[in-house]
Formats: sequence, structure tokens, C-alpha cells
Amino acid sequence: MEEIKARNIMTKKVITISHNTSIREADEILKKNKITGLPVIDKDGEMVGIISEKHLLSIYDIRGEEVEHYAFRLPYEYRVWVEEIMTKEVISVNEETPLKEICELMVKNHIHRVPVLREKKVVGIISTMDIAKYMLELLSHKK
Repeated sequence: MEEIKARNIMTKKVITISHNTSIREADEILKKNKITGLPVIDKDGEMVGIISEKHLLSIYDIRGEEVEHYAFRLPYEYRVWVEEIMTKEVISVNEETPLKEICELMVKNHIHRVPVLREKKVVGIISTMDIAKYMLELLSHKK
């Protein structure tokens, strides 16, 4: 059986966000696209971080409440930008990274998504949902 690599299961149409985007806009992008995290890119399109719902919730120190209600209450001087709260040291892989290694990275580091890079540019992303879909497909074919 051929070894499964990142390129075989990654989502190729990756939604990214600029480092100088407001957290309010980041929240809107996550909700609109029904996703939980976004790679953060700079003006050259190179990945500089990652942001997730967890980052947004931590800025308000709330649990289970709509972030948008709190953004309205923040005075202008307290507006927060993605680059201020994103994770800067991101665990990433390349297109040839074996699935086993990706799973090990995710489990060891307690992360739910891994960007796939080619020369610092995001070419894909692998989430726990991508892995679950792959496993379901694999198990369905074994019947």
C-alpha cells in the first residue's frame, strides 16, 4: 500500500488572513466559513502565524459567548489585531510529510490543524476533520 502523504489529504483551498486584520474580522471569517482556525500571512503571502477560535476567546476570557458582543464594547484604543494574539511558532509540514508523522505531531502538540507549506507559503492545511474523512473513506472501502 502506498504511503499516504500530506498532499493526498490536505485541503487545498485554504482560507488565510492577513496579520494586520482585526480580531472582529477574523471572527467573522471563521463563522462565515464554518472553520475554527486560519493561517496568518504577511504582505508577501508567507505564513507568519496561526489563529483559532481559542485565541479569540482568550482575549475576552469568556467561554461559550458570542465574541461579536464583546468587540462592540471595546473602546477604540483596545482594538486588537490578529498579529497580537496569533501563535507565531507554528508547527507545519510539507506536501511530502507522511500522514503518520502528521498525526504524531498533532497528538504530541495537542493541535487540531497543521498548515502545509511550500517555501513559507501555505499550499494546504490538514485538520482533524480531514483525517477523519480520510479514515472514513478508507474504512468504507474495506467492506
